[in-house]
Amino acid sequence: MNGFLYGWRVMFAKELKDSLRDRRAMMVAMLPAIFGPVLMMLMLSSVAKSRSEAEGLTLQVIGQQHAPDLVEFLRRNDFILEDFEGDPKTEIQAKNVSVILEIPSDFAATFERSEPASVILYADRSLDKSEIASGRVEVAIQTYSREIGAMRLMIRGINPTVASAVAIQSKDFSTRTARAGRIFGALQMLMLMAAFFGGAGVAIDTTAGERERKSLEPLLVHPLSSWQIVAGKWVTVAVFGATATLLSVLSTAVALRLFSLQSLGIDPQMTVNMQLSLFVMLLPLALFASSAQMLVSLFGKTFKEAQTYLGLLNLLPMLSVMLTMFRELKTEMWMYLVPIFGQQQLMTSVLRGEGMDPSGLLASVVVTTVVALVILTLLARLLRSERVVYGG
Repeated sequence: MNGFLYGWRVMFAKELKDSLRDRRAMMVAMLPAIFGPVLMMLMLSSVAKSRSEAEGLTLQVIGQQHAPDLVEFLRRNDFILEDFEGDPKTEIQAKNVSVILEIPSDFAATFERSEPASVILYADRSLDKSEIASGRVEVAIQTYSREIGAMRLMIRGINPTVASAVAIQSKDFSTRTARAGRIFGALQMLMLMAAFFGGAGVAIDTTAGERERKSLEPLLVHPLSSWQIVAGKWVTVAVFGATATLLSVLSTAVALRLFSLQSLGIDPQMTVNMQLSLFVMLLPLALFASSAQMLVSLFGKTFKEAQTYLGLLNLLPMLSVMLTMFRELKTEMWMYLVPIFGQQQLMTSVLRGEGMDPSGLLASVVVTTVVALVILTLLARLLRSERVVYGG
């Protein structure tokens, strides 16, 4: 046992030293983990800012004099109205204004006949700011239309409630933490993928890279078992994957403090306990990712070919998150027995403030670690094959 540990430590020290020499590659591998959550939160913060700016919306209006009652209603609902002169299409496409309301000259005449009076709303709905602003104007005008419609029915001696056959009373049982969990869901993919991105370069370099450099065969000549060699390489790759995972969790926590999402009705924060819980549950994923990446890379005849294979492997975390995004799944015990998917379910529970299921955590950790060890056993056997070593 002591001989195995000594050989493993020697192999680990050698691989770690070699990997740390290429500092540029290591920095590139860690950049997505550091800046990915920040960029994601920056995008969400931009949406929140646009919605906040829409609260005190300055609305450009053509023909205010044609509908004084509507204009007054809009002012009472916190719209700042300004007369507009110019070409609506040109000004909106130039992004000088977000939305323009035109009230036709026949609005008053049509309104007096108790007929639907039309207004024109100009906007560029491909832009978030314009979409939010135009949506708020539409809601306000629809509210005004309902109020006028109710008054017309009352004048005719008809109870306005007759037009409403069913009344909906909505009760939202979601908490602020649970609503924040939906925002966290957009960050889950980045934290799950960190373990794969962080160790990808090292996994390729220690397998296909060494074979391409013709250094794998001399390494096997040394008095080390294939298990010692594989274990040393595996732990090295796992260290970089775990480091990227830790950086991703910390970067997400920092990003949530830097950017405010209060205008979206949430204020997500990641406590220290949540950060520790996430790292603990994602650590086995780093072990699994490193072993899977080494196995896939070993079948690549060249460094570039192995990169192509790992590009497909790194899509697994993305598929797991997308599956839950497009389909609401009830958490069941079997989910914890699937690597990546189990971690994703645990992350969802923690980020929604529901805590961790101890049995689910135990099942996920054990199964993911066991699968990683099974892959390592296969790797050790493959290294004894001349066909694999020489890339046949």
